[in-house]
Amino acid sequence: MDDHGTSQTDPARWYHLEGAEQRGPLPLADIRARVLDGTVGPDTYVWADGMPEWMPARQVPAVTPPAETRASLPAWG
Repeated sequence: MDDHGTSQTDPARWYHLEGAEQRGPLPLADIRARVLDGTVGPDTYVWADGMPEWMPARQVPAVTPPAETRASLPAWG
């Protein structure tokens, strides 16, 4: 388990919205990389296998960066 409480080998397929376009499926590591590069912000809607509905990234613990990282990300700070 990592500091988000998920396995690094999470088999879920993740998606995010970029404007009106749906992006994915992606592994969790790629969604997290998009958080770090600013593609996925706190208000970007994300969805993964098993989630009941699309949610803002800020409400999805597996996608939300740890507090010490959020401070360095303008959109999340």
